[in-house]
Amino acid sequence: MREPQQMKKKIFLTHNACLNASYDLNVLNAGFVKAGHVIVNTPEEADEIIFSGCSVREMWVKDAVSQIDAMHLRAPSAKITVTGCVANASADSVRSMTNTKDLRFLSHREILTNNTGLDFDEVDLTTEQDSSLNYEGADIGLAAIRQRVGPEKAAEVARLQEIDREFGTELERLYKRTTKGFVFYNEELGAVLITVTRSCLYKCSFCNIPKGRGEFSSVPLEAILKKATEAIDRGIRHLILVGDEIGNYGVDTKSGPRFSDLLLSLTSLHPDLRLSIRYIEPKPFLKHATLLKELSRQGKLELLYVSLQSGSQRVLTEMNRGYNIEKVASAYAAFIEQTDTVFYCNWMVGFPGETEQDFLQTLSLVKRLNLHINVAIPFSARPGTPAADMDFQVDEATINARVDILTNVIAEMKAKTFEMKMHFVEDGRRLPILSDIREGEKRRYEDRQQRTIMLRKSND
Repeated sequence: MREPQQMKKKIFLTHNACLNASYDLNVLNAGFVKAGHVIVNTPEEADEIIFSGCSVREMWVKDAVSQIDAMHLRAPSAKITVTGCVANASADSVRSMTNTKDLRFLSHREILTNNTGLDFDEVDLTTEQDSSLNYEGADIGLAAIRQRVGPEKAAEVARLQEIDREFGTELERLYKRTTKGFVFYNEELGAVLITVTRSCLYKCSFCNIPKGRGEFSSVPLEAILKKATEAIDRGIRHLILVGDEIGNYGVDTKSGPRFSDLLLSLTSLHPDLRLSIRYIEPKPFLKHATLLKELSRQGKLELLYVSLQSGSQRVLTEMNRGYNIEKVASAYAAFIEQTDTVFYCNWMVGFPGETEQDFLQTLSLVKRLNLHINVAIPFSARPGTPAADMDFQVDEATINARVDILTNVIAEMKAKTFEMKMHFVEDGRRLPILSDIREGEKRRYEDRQQRTIMLRKSND
């Protein structure tokens, strides 16, 4: 039911979701402001709280419940509306765990139309998504487990700046380009994020994104080019293409432009324009590898985010991933040898039936590829997905132990990269920096483990 549009509200927006979902939350923000509503900075000020939640892992669902309950305690008279993947895929779980009554679960589109009468897509067309914006939500003293850059990494930047000033190196730039936390957020040289697709066509056995994000859809090319052109006119030379899977851009239309048309149209707008692609699945990556490699060779591809998930072909088959890992790995290797494009990859650990041999194959591939950014993700069974009901579920202790091992390998790889770049720096300065680089790579996983323990205790 559409609410009376003359009723202007004070609205508090927050989330624990990914960049894709937070992008959509910012569209809501723009629509509310356009309609005359007031965006406030704390729950206590709000007539309505809108929380966008992640459901890709159980810990994020528990964190959503924790945040919702905390906000309700602070603002008991405010309505709370839950949106995002957690609303679409885990509403029943949230209802069963929360102490907050009368929650509403609505899509971003429904929220915007009900409160403003505006169309979500039309607002998106005129909403700038600059990388300098804070996509983490307001700092209200609640859980901040998705904050991207911790104190260790921030301190590391300052130390690398000192080395750069003294020796004329570019270690700070390298660290920021190749370290999770700096990429996509508050880009120093300025970047604009443009959502080009929403949701995913694939049916991986562990994933509930298609349920959480709805039907796969592509943003019209003319709308993307309009945003890109406006950004270029403001001096922006880096565009971040956002989507749950953008390699299948356009396949939801009968005869519209496809992924290759999107890339070629964008890169033709300005000779210095660089693109970051977040995300593309391995199958469309292989299909378009020749074009991507050429754009990379031309210096037009800043970053490529492709999640390989496992080095075991057997596990990938059980995941319903549908590609040959050796073919993908070979294509990756060909890129890395000839370009300065940054490669970003997720690795899932502890999928049902994963043996020690399967895990060792993943470790081997991680070391062999030596990609710039690697993220170890523990498997989390999502209700309603085939993987949740598979036999031979791996116990939590084994999953945590394997994630620790993989995380340590990733940290050591990052440290070795910088060790080679800093060979001329005396041991007394170099070794502490390398140690902190290792710790920075480990910290987020350790923080997640601790946060999960706290959430469990709070919900017991």
